Parts: sequence; structure tokens; C-alpha cells
Amino acid sequence: MLSFRYYVSFLYRLLVVLVIYMLCRGLFYVFNRPLFEGIGFSDGLLIVKGGFKFDIATLFYFNSLFILGALLPFRKRTAAGYQQFLTWVFMLFNGLAVLLNCIDIIYYRFTLRRTTRSVFDEFANETNKTNLLGRFLLDYWYIALVFILLLVLLYWLYNRVKIPAKPDKSRLFYLHAGMILCVTIALAVGGIRGDFKHSTRPITISNAGEFVKRPNEVYLVLNTPFCMVRTWNVSRLKEVHYFDEQELNAIYTPIHDPEADSSSFKYRNVVIILLESFSKEVTGFYNHRLDNGTYRGYTPFLDSLMRHSRIYWNSFANGRKSIDALPSVLAGIPGGMDPFVLTPYASDSLYSLPHLLRDKGYHTSFFHGAPNGSMGFKALLQLLGVEHYYGKDEYNNDQDFDGVWGIWDEPFFQYFARTLSGFKEPFFSTIFSVSSHHPFKVPEQYGQAFKKGPIPVLESIGYTDMALRRFFETAQQQPWFKHTLFVISADHATETFHPEYKTAWGDVAIPIILYSPGDSMLQGVDSSRIIQQIDVMPTVLSYLNYQKPFFAFGKNVLDTVGQPLNFSVTYINGYRWIEDDYLLFYDGQESRSLFNFKTDPLFLNNLLKEEPQRAAQMEKHVKAFMQQYTNRLIRNRLVVGDHQEEQKKSPYYPPVTVPSVR
Repeated sequence: MLSFRYYVSFLYRLLVVLVIYMLCRGLFYVFNRPLFEGIGFSDGLLIVKGGFKFDIATLFYFNSLFILGALLPFRKRTAAGYQQFLTWVFMLFNGLAVLLNCIDIIYYRFTLRRTTRSVFDEFANETNKTNLLGRFLLDYWYIALVFILLLVLLYWLYNRVKIPAKPDKSRLFYLHAGMILCVTIALAVGGIRGDFKHSTRPITISNAGEFVKRPNEVYLVLNTPFCMVRTWNVSRLKEVHYFDEQELNAIYTPIHDPEADSSSFKYRNVVIILLESFSKEVTGFYNHRLDNGTYRGYTPFLDSLMRHSRIYWNSFANGRKSIDALPSVLAGIPGGMDPFVLTPYASDSLYSLPHLLRDKGYHTSFFHGAPNGSMGFKALLQLLGVEHYYGKDEYNNDQDFDGVWGIWDEPFFQYFARTLSGFKEPFFSTIFSVSSHHPFKVPEQYGQAFKKGPIPVLESIGYTDMALRRFFETAQQQPWFKHTLFVISADHATETFHPEYKTAWGDVAIPIILYSPGDSMLQGVDSSRIIQQIDVMPTVLSYLNYQKPFFAFGKNVLDTVGQPLNFSVTYINGYRWIEDDYLLFYDGQESRSLFNFKTDPLFLNNLLKEEPQRAAQMEKHVKAFMQQYTNRLIRNRLVVGDHQEEQKKSPYYPPVTVPSVR
């Protein structure tokens, strides 16, 4: 009975934490209500649901020491002195969480995003921090009062239950105390991860998008202490200023302003297919010279499709992780030192490809056969403007589950084809395959049907290639097929086995295929232009004759007149800047090496000293990219044209008005 009362008191105090956190969220909304117009009752319920999920994670982050101290299996934990110690631990950490939430009640209106660890970097060089703090307290005294009242309420609620100082002397004390501690640790892991699914990672800032309809509402779902924890060890970006604004934009700009012409917008369907771990090496089409001309690859269908498609011989990923691919392909935003979705800037205002097409009347959707929370894709896609998500839950047939990652590619691609046929045209849809993933299994019924190779992934790649063939067999029977643009690529490269691919070039070499049935414009091989994942958005919009200004870090590879900078960029322990036939390693401070991957495919000859002019030119270009990328992410400047005007509707615009924030 004594133990039962102890644990009830413990659970009550954790519930108090959640109540206080939710109250902070309510105050955040009340004080910033003009920034969150248009939220209906159902929207609010969804925000509260999402907020509860983030509050649970925050509870475990900030109360881990309290929880551990309260549940340690020793009999004297009920002693008055020890309980007083736990009270101070509880108040200290939760008081800090409340303080962070209270600060953002005001600070949010200046930055238009929750405060992250970057605030320490932003004010690191200020010599008048005390004066700034004093001014804040003077101007916003009522927030200081709110903070004090919340602390008083927290302490008062905490003490509504009392722990008897009498120790528990039951025989089974150590057994049940140890079991409860283990169960609590397991629950804490689930709370921090967001659920208990195999493929779920700890929830991060971008997951808030799952619970909102408008991007700015993610800040109602999030709380500031969570944002602070999740960005604590993230490498911070710092603004760079290599060029003045005019010179910078002359070298490289992510602003696309298509020249208006008499042609009207082409309302063609757009289908993007992202294949898990499909390195360029696995195809036969790109590699007919390998193995003395005998290499045939592992993707017979994809090879056959390439003969009727637009192919760029030099095609690259902008990252090495699956979570790098979607922002790159769908929004033209590559990863940097960290994947974009794991940075504090994932909540920046942006207008992605699906968002722009949705504004043109497109039905937008995304298909991924994994459990719906996998990789944080569902939340990210909502932030990117995708209206409808189809995952393992929607497929609703676990007989086709591979037991690890999701629904086998063959049945899920058929589900994809059938579901597309039910959409009103025009539609934009993306599918992300799952089967060519560790442990690299194929369905039992296929036995030895697919060619094996020197690395395990190749057999499962053969299976996914077959699934893709069957998808096209089904799709070409549908009325929408002939007026659809298909973009087929990979999320990233993977393990390689030929020496030519065990290089900095091979690390990021993937297929990128543009296929539109019967369109001769999208056929043939271009051996001079470079295409990368962030080029997909501007290229697709160009093909559709989209004539409004938009933002994307990539280029339109169909532009044969303007000749934009012919480059690809990836950050892997430094920048790998590919331009024409050369690859430059730039570590952020200086160039380290330069290679001609066309004449030196094994990267044996460093040309940095032999071709200093070319190295200097490429370094200039990568610096221009760095300046645009870094400064725009920090300043939340990922929109252009009419979308900038939408941002200005905020009553607190411009977003950065606090002196000394850089």
C-alpha cells in the first residue's frame, strides 16, 4: 500500500509537468494570436495532440534526473531530506523549461521561430548582455510576472501530494521497484522517439509538421525547451560574407525568375520516383565500359527506360542519407553539415515544388510503404505542402509487410498505380521505395530470380527494378500516363564495388531520369551538363512553363540559353563541388584538392597546384553558394516574389528586429 501511494504521487507530479507545459503553450498562443489567424476548432485539436507528443518528449529530457532519483530501488528514498533534494531537482529543471517557454512568448514575434541553441552564438560577442536583459525585463515585465506565477503554481501543485517518510519494508520491494524502473526507462525511450516502431527515430523539430495545416503553426506544436535540446549538439551555421550583394548575385543566385512568354502553363501530371540506395553503379546504361565492356548491371528495366528518356551523364545526389533526399528533390534545398530536416532551419518559410503546383490546382500526394512515422517523412511532407500521405497504414495489409521496413515494393508500387488512377488530374505525386534496404531480402516466392553480386544490396535492387517494370506496365494502361512527366532517381548512393565508384565522385553518383511518354524533347543523353537532386524542382517547373519567380538552390538543366552555373554540391566532411569535369574539395576555409574525374576516374592526380586558375574559379563559386545557402537559412529567406509579401502580413514584420542578433 505504501509503494502504491508512492508511485501514484510520482505519476501525479509528472502529470503536473505536462499540465504546466500545455499551459505555457496556451499562453504562447494568446500573446501571439495575431500571428496564428485562421485556426479552427479541428485545427486546434490537432495542434494540442501534437503538442502533447512533444511535451512528453520534453518531460523525459528535462526530468530524467528526477525520474531516476525517484525510482532508484533503495528503501530510504522516502526520507524527508532525500525528498527535499528531489523537489529541488524537479523545480530547477522544470523551472528552466518554463523560463525558456516564457522568453519565447515575446522573442518569437521577432524571429518567427522557436528559440534554439543558436541564441547563445547570436549573443556571444555582446558586451551589454546585462543591459539587454534589464531592458527586456523592463519592457516585458508582465512576462516575468507570468513566469513567477507559473513557478508558484508548479510548486503548489507538486506539494498537493505528500510522501510519507516511512520506508517501504515489504519483501518484494526490490523486485517491484526494479521492474518499475525498467518499464519507466522503456517508456522514456518511446516518449523521446515519439512511438515504439522499429523505424522511428527520436522526434525532431520537423516532425511538428505532421500536426499542422500551415507552416507557421508548427511553433504552436513545438515548445522551446524541446527545440533547445534537439539543437544543442547540431553544428551551427554562421553567416559568411565573401562578396557584396551585387557581386554575389552575379556569380550565383537561388532566385529563379523565368522570362515570360506566350506559352501557357502545361498542366501535365508529375510523378517522382525515388529508389532506395540505387547508385549509378548498379545500372548497365551508365556503365557499359566497366569490366572491359562486359558489365550489364542489375537494373534491366531501368536501363531500357533510359533509352527513351532524357539522361544527363553526370548526375548526383546532394547527400548520403534518405532524409537529405526529400528537401533536395522537392524543395531544392540540400543538406549541409547536417541534414536540413535536423537543423533549426527546417521550420523556415519555404515554397516547395508540391506547394507551388498545389497553388496551380494540382492534387499532391506522397507514397512510402514504411510505417507512417518512419524517417519523419510524414511530418516533413506536410511542411513541404503535400496534402495526402499514403503509407503502410493506408495500404492496410500486413500480409505484404517485409517484417522490417515496410510493404514490399512490388505490391506497393501496384497500389501506387491504382491509387493514382483515382486522383483528379493534374496531380503531383512522389513514391519512395523501401525494399532495397538492409537486410536486403526479397520475397520468398522469387527464390533465385534476381542476379546476385559482390554486395548484398544488388539482389534487392533487382527486385525493386522488377517492381518498377510492373508499375509501368500497369501505368501505361491508364488514361493519365501519356500526359505525365516521370522523374526517376535515388535517395542516395550506397556501398560500391568498382574502383571507379570508390571515389568522391562515386560517393554521390546516382541516376536522374526525365521521362515523358512520346515527348522527343526529353530524350537523348547530355554528356556536358550536370544534374543533381536540387535541380529537379527548377527543371520540372521549367518543363511545365511555370512563369512566376520561385526559390531553389538548384538550376534548370533545360535552360540552354542562360547557361546557369554547371555544378553539383554535397557536404561530406567539407564541400565537394563538382563543376564541368572537375571535383574540388573545399573544407570551408581553403581548397584541399582538385581532380578531373573524366580523365582521372580513380582520383590519383591532385591538380590543385597544376591548375590554380580553375581551382580559384571553382572556389569562388562554392563560396558564393555557401554565402547564399548559409545566410538565407539563418535569416529565413527561402522565399521570393509574392511569397515574400505573404510573410510581410505578420504584424511583427520584419522578423529580425532585435538589436545585436546576427
